[in-house]
Amino acid sequence: MRDHQLQKKGRQARAQLRSLPFFDELNVDTVIHADVYDNDFKLIDYTHHSSQEITDAVNNVEFPLVHITTNQGIKEYGEEDLVRALLNRATEESKRYILVTDTTAPRLPTYIQKPGRSIVDDYDVAVKDYKILSSRYLEEHVDSALPASKTRNLHYHRSSEYHKQHGAPADTLEEIYDYTRAPSGSPVWEPLYYFIEHDLENILEDYSERIRDALRSWTERGETQNIANQMLDALRVCEFDRAQLKEYQQTDPDLR
Repeated sequence: MRDHQLQKKGRQARAQLRSLPFFDELNVDTVIHADVYDNDFKLIDYTHHSSQEITDAVNNVEFPLVHITTNQGIKEYGEEDLVRALLNRATEESKRYILVTDTTAPRLPTYIQKPGRSIVDDYDVAVKDYKILSSRYLEEHVDSALPASKTRNLHYHRSSEYHKQHGAPADTLEEIYDYTRAPSGSPVWEPLYYFIEHDLENILEDYSERIRDALRSWTERGETQNIANQMLDALRVCEFDRAQLKEYQQTDPDLR
């Protein structure tokens, strides 16, 4: 599957993991990706294997699985053997292996040496485009107030859908992450528990910057700093305590 967001390079790269909530909805939650995409934060829960570490244990990984990489990652960062091994194993076992990359014709230059040939020519694979898939899925299965042009992360759209159903602000990410008005059952509360359970050692003066950087792997554009500030405000109100956060979450929004 091609996701053009993976073409972004350098310091401005972001939203490399935006497709994971889509696969999570399809009950595919085993994921391989490089450590560079891992900032110790998960917007959703999934089983992560580092592509740098799984190569020697490829027979132990469970299918179905998603593998996020780029053509450059395959050619220059040691993922070629991993991709080939997973393709071969998926073929032999008739299992689902979803390679999410920045091209519709990813190459294995060591093993497929003929110019112009890719895994599409040598393996029985289906080629999809995430923009098309996500547009169709949002149109048919999600009643979100967020424009697809703003984000193709299904977690954000499910949050918008929930807010819309409960008469809460739902048109922008900044509105959705206003915890003073978020419904108690909204998915936007889940990341706060993640930060409390996994990230307390990083609570510093610039913690909002830490949250902002964590959100970049999931968010294409927009003011992630505002969202980070709203998350931090909610965490401070609850004194970074899980029980207090749960109590705050269950409080009527009119009384927060």
